[in-house]
Amino acid sequence: MNLGLEGKRFVVGGGSKGLGRAVAEVLVAEGAHVLLVARDADALAQAASDLGPRAEPFPADLSNPADIDRLAASVDALDGILVNHGGPLAGDALDLSDEQWAAAFQLVLGGPIRLLHAVVPRLNDGASILFITSVAARQPIPGLDSSNVLRPGVTSLAKCLSRELAPRVRVNTLAPGRFDTERVRWLDERSAEAVGITLAEQQAKAASAIPLGRYGEPIELGRVAAFLLSPAASYVSGVSLQVDGGLVTAVP
Repeated sequence: MNLGLEGKRFVVGGGSKGLGRAVAEVLVAEGAHVLLVARDADALAQAASDLGPRAEPFPADLSNPADIDRLAASVDALDGILVNHGGPLAGDALDLSDEQWAAAFQLVLGGPIRLLHAVVPRLNDGASILFITSVAARQPIPGLDSSNVLRPGVTSLAKCLSRELAPRVRVNTLAPGRFDTERVRWLDERSAEAVGITLAEQQAKAASAIPLGRYGEPIELGRVAAFLLSPAASYVSGVSLQVDGGLVTAVP
């Protein structure tokens, strides 16, 4: 299928590594131009170098209003935005401090809302916004309560925006399950240490709960994201799509 991405222009949050970089990789392979945004300038420069001339690094902290203003001033005529960032702090709900809850809110909801305020006016007609959330939006993950509480809010935000920005802009979310990323490896190491098993044992235990029997590769999510961002998905809006190998058991 031709996704119709040749010459399109996207901002990709969290583009230096993990799922964001995988999405950027597929967009570039389909002929799009991407502005990679992340805080780590060195990792960002390496990612842009690896992806080639259609990828441009833009070091920024999107929890910082000044950096958002700087980003908005540097872009125009965009065809899409991938709203993506690192995960909030792990921990149980009542173990997290007020300050930690506030920081989690700014990361997951506050910063993205501020970003969209600034960048949506730069979107072309027919553009797409895609949020990367988590299966925590459907089914709580033990020990990740800030994500469990706030990710459903992102899904609701996307549903609201899909109505408010229509018909000019489509808005969807992707809810990834367990992917082989630095973030998930760190969480697995934390879980393994808590129960006194090896990392490999913890990974095998987690994989056994996934009907497809394994963790996802980031590029597998990248392909789904590129489709939702593309003109090929021109009648898909307001959707929250799980990419989780069947992990979530909630119905519907």
